[in-house]
Amino acid sequence: MSGATGTGVIHGVGVGPGDPGLLTVRAVEVLRSAGAVLAPAPHRGGDSLALSIVRPYLPAGCEVHTAHFPMTERRGELRAAWDEAAALLLRLAAAGAPVAFITLGDAMLYSTWSYLHAAVRRLAPDADVRTVPGVTAMSACAAAVGRPLAEGREPLLVWPDEPPADAGELLGLAPNVVFMKAGRHLPALATAAQRSGADAVAVRRASRPDEAWTTELREWAADREYFTTVLMHRAGEDTPTDGSAPASDPEEEHA
Repeated sequence: MSGATGTGVIHGVGVGPGDPGLLTVRAVEVLRSAGAVLAPAPHRGGDSLALSIVRPYLPAGCEVHTAHFPMTERRGELRAAWDEAAALLLRLAAAGAPVAFITLGDAMLYSTWSYLHAAVRRLAPDADVRTVPGVTAMSACAAAVGRPLAEGREPLLVWPDEPPADAGELLGLAPNVVFMKAGRHLPALATAAQRSGADAVAVRRASRPDEAWTTELREWAADREYFTTVLMHRAGEDTPTDGSAPASDPEEEHA
């Protein structure tokens, strides 16, 4: 499979939350055909969690590269890193084989891939760029604890960073809230859940061998684990209490 210009297709591949078994069939197909893979790393030359997930699926001879994206809000530094990685993807694709940028979770949800996708398009408007979606961390967390993210017609709110001073206010917007990167905010979230009468559960390293979860959020307050997600639910009048669900269309859409 190659692009219209004779270069390889550039894929952004979501590799899921951690368990190699949670890659999609499409992701495995792309990886097994890849001539090169680019993985994000927390430090230059450092290990990459995303890379450890996909290694069982990489073909012999596949080139492996890593890229460091600085943890900063300086737009200029970030854009320089995105452009550098995008230029590398284009050079690798010039060999003719498909290449893949791999990213944790889903490639289009709070992912560096969305910026690389734009950077590749900016540098080479005719490049063949495609995205392979992946299992999100929040989905893996819900599966781990056996609790739905939302039911019936309930809305779901995803909060990606530091919560507001009174996180309970978010439960006024939606009865279900997912707090990502929540390890540093567990005491505040525990207080918000208590004041709002909401159920809350913290999950860390979902789908991995050391996966763990607790409803006593303050127990993990000192750990400040980066890969911690909190699922919070406040029961409301519209929530079915007898296990039933509201009527739906004959062909219900699943996202």
